[in-house]
Amino acid sequence: MHRPLLMGILNVTPDSFSGDGVLGAAALYIAEQLVEAGADILDIGAESTRPRGQAVTPEEEWLRLQPVLSALVSRPWRARVKVSVDTRHAWTAARALALGVDLINDVGALADPHMQAVLRPDRCDVVVMHALSLPVDPMLTLPAECDVVAEILTWKGQVAARARKAGIEPGRLLYDPGIGFGKTALQSLALMHAAPRLLASGGRWLFGHSRKSFLRLFTNAEAALRDDLTMALSARLATDGVHVIRVHEVARHSRLLASLAASLRG
Repeated sequence: MHRPLLMGILNVTPDSFSGDGVLGAAALYIAEQLVEAGADILDIGAESTRPRGQAVTPEEEWLRLQPVLSALVSRPWRARVKVSVDTRHAWTAARALALGVDLINDVGALADPHMQAVLRPDRCDVVVMHALSLPVDPMLTLPAECDVVAEILTWKGQVAARARKAGIEPGRLLYDPGIGFGKTALQSLALMHAAPRLLASGGRWLFGHSRKSFLRLFTNAEAALRDDLTMALSARLATDGVHVIRVHEVARHSRLLASLAASLRG
């Protein structure tokens, strides 16, 4: 089994969809916990893109991010744990890169020419995500009859072409199919099952399925209580060979991946 990297979610916001948003010193404490639990990447975001989430200005976003990033980039574990910033704002991305972060998680998928200009001279990896609207408009989804896998594969080719045109090597990209972003619950589930087909198209793939609303297909539990279902799907993604999984519960996922690897060796 190809062990996926664990990207731990750190929401530096007051309005995270799963109720785990924290600010200031609390965010630093959570970051240290995620690292100790086995995170390979910390993904830090200061603007919620949940349905009906409140958009913030780049200035407000940076006010939330700057003290956390400034403290984290000099931690002794930085040699083994990468720091990612989840932002759609080029202004924020430029300042984060200047501080020394390793990845930009661009939920806008390089659609902004200003973001392209910021990323072009850098060598950082870039996560690009499929979405129809940001923050999410729950009324805007792909048509029910849409072949969602074909849609994502077409989008992937378009983003790779966009990157090349902007002078950004497509090999730097990690493709995120955007589970829950502009998809019905069934379409999101179809993308989870289609991971082998997506991986067969080439490139690196990241899945962010943790606690998402499509899991209501199986449970009525609120977001923070959906970790068991998240882990069941994570196990499948791991055996499918997905490169990165973005999760809230890093400690349990770290144990899960170790158990999977041991069982397959046996």
